[in-house]
Amino acid sequence: MHRLPVVVRWGHCDPAGIVYYPVYYDFFHQAMETWFDHVLAVPYRTVIETRRMGFPAVHTEADYRAPSAYGDRLTVALRVAALGRTSLTFALRIDGDDGAARVTGRKVVVAMDLDPASPTFRRAVEIPKDVRARIEAFGVA
Repeated sequence: MHRLPVVVRWGHCDPAGIVYYPVYYDFFHQAMETWFDHVLAVPYRTVIETRRMGFPAVHTEADYRAPSAYGDRLTVALRVAALGRTSLTFALRIDGDDGAARVTGRKVVVAMDLDPASPTFRRAVEIPKDVRARIEAFGVA
């Protein structure tokens, strides 16, 4: 499991003083990027800029279990729930310092060709073999 610590900042909050719900989707994405960077050792920036490939979300869902507020320290946990030919499904959980779930969710991403000169530009493509091998080594639950 990959874990990303996050501190709730003022800009994450709505006028009620709690984390504005779409911010959790940003936290989900940050967990995915840091997973590429630190766990797979394939920096996400390199994936996009050099390899000309992206992993955009095609489905996301979240269940909000308890509010988070300015100053809270959270942990975003990411695991791979499924690995397809062109897609990945992540199971995500955001916990507070007390270990209680604040948000649980799922995110499905698809490997996409970002090279405008390619005939498969902006279409789903197979996950590269080296990336797939690293994902499999991380584990699919």
